[in-house]
Amino acid sequence: MNIDYDRFTRILTRCAELATDPAQPPILGSVYKAMAEEKITKFLTASKKVDAALTAFAKENREALKALDALDAPYRVARAAVLAVLPEAVLPDTLKSQPTDTDKLNAIERLLDVIDDNAGKPWADTLLQGPFGQQAPGTIKEINEAITASTARSAALTDRAAAYGPAYEVYLAFKRVVRNACGPGSKEYRRIHLRASPGSAGKGEAGADATDGEPAPSGEAGAGDTVSTPAGGGAPEPVPGGQNDSPPA
Repeated sequence: MNIDYDRFTRILTRCAELATDPAQPPILGSVYKAMAEEKITKFLTASKKVDAALTAFAKENREALKALDALDAPYRVARAAVLAVLPEAVLPDTLKSQPTDTDKLNAIERLLDVIDDNAGKPWADTLLQGPFGQQAPGTIKEINEAITASTARSAALTDRAAAYGPAYEVYLAFKRVVRNACGPGSKEYRRIHLRASPGSAGKGEAGADATDGEPAPSGEAGAGDTVSTPAGGGAPEPVPGGQNDSPPA
């Protein structure tokens, strides 16, 4: 199921504006407050949190990738040096061969622990005072921050998906009130109405019921309401993206 969250957020924002417009029939504000305001506000709040979480994740992920890239060569040098002195040591492979952020984090920490355990020996002190020893703690910090941001992003996406179904249901009910109070050809109704997607002619309302010219996402057909309806009457859409994909390998 494809949900255009950006469009749905825009439509719900227009619903809220319409309900508080003193120039509109009073029944719109009364009905909105009675049955739609709480669920629509919850969705809009969740949508803002997603935007913030995505921005934060992009920043932290970019910084983690930069730190990992800078540490790649020092890690390889330090790993080779440790294996030369301690051939029996069991160490993770190179950073670029690690499939996930957690594996990269564990590899850095493991190599750093082995070197720390030999602190005081000239070879270990050289490594600790060199590029790997100096950069590793900062890289570990950046990776942990990216993981935290990824977790927050996943939680925000889940919350928005959970708020979508209830918000969609009250949106449909409120839209019907607007249609009857203002008319199907009114500007008010057209601004909160989603027309059928391209190629779905005949499935939705046409003519005066078209919205602002943007194609709607694929989803439930009929009466022109083409924001995707959760299957089963309210089940949220699966959260896009993985739960632990920061930073990518």
